[in-house]
Amino acid sequence: MILKAKYYQVSISITIALILLGYLVNASVQDFLGLFLIFSAGLIHGANDIQLIQKKYRNTHFNFFLILIALYLTVVLLGGFLFFYFPKFGLFFFILFSGFHFGEQHWSSFLNQQKASMFLNKIGFTFYGLLIFSLLFIIHIEEVKILIHQISGLTFTVNFFYWSTLILGIGFSVSAFFLPIDFRLFVKESLALVFLCILFANTSLLLSFSAYFVFWHSIPSINDQILYLNDEMSTTSLKKYFKSSFIYWIMSLLGLFVFYFYFDIDSDYFIPLFFTFLAAITFPHTIVMGMLDFE
Repeated sequence: MILKAKYYQVSISITIALILLGYLVNASVQDFLGLFLIFSAGLIHGANDIQLIQKKYRNTHFNFFLILIALYLTVVLLGGFLFFYFPKFGLFFFILFSGFHFGEQHWSSFLNQQKASMFLNKIGFTFYGLLIFSLLFIIHIEEVKILIHQISGLTFTVNFFYWSTLILGIGFSVSAFFLPIDFRLFVKESLALVFLCILFANTSLLLSFSAYFVFWHSIPSINDQILYLNDEMSTTSLKKYFKSSFIYWIMSLLGLFVFYFYFDIDSDYFIPLFFTFLAAITFPHTIVMGMLDFE
């Protein structure tokens, strides 16, 4: 859902605090904080997919539910396989899916309330989410070029990133014009992008990504999921959500670290492995969230 007024203020405040933190601690500390955020709230927000499917299809035949679970697990395996063995395509689809998912989470409830065109909605979602990525990439351009090459073997020029950012910025603005987005809301969201750019410029790549991922995406998503599962936001529903997420969260962490240590992965390959892991859980999670009807 698009950020509510109170949470918008909280997100801006947290962003400003992290900007200040960027001046106070070194990159190693920032990276540690970034990993902590991703492995905590970042993973937890995607750990309840099975329960969300169960709620969506609770009145269907049990065999149909089992088929859905099997398909979900298949997408997880295919996502990891694609990213690991075909990294060029895997990286492309990971960025595309993640960009769409970020935009969908941020804008879907607002645009659904306005009964906008479904096709235009999805275009707007994608432009917004990819613009977030593009701003992050252009600000950390040297690190991103190395990371992309390390993952996929591809090398992009600086001009490619600049042109991509310009095109996505124009695309987001044009889509906002055609969609029923109030001008004041557009200005407000543009201001949020300015604060995010300042955050990206003053923190490490990992902390920059994790800060957006957790405070602008994961926590609002958790709020949406709790409302969908329990029809209310309360201490009790929050406890139920984290209790049901705990086992899947632990399994995800154990799976990543056991694979890393058991197969004696070189430390230089941790980042590609890390993004393979993220891709494997991002693809099915994006599909599940798209299946649900958030108000």
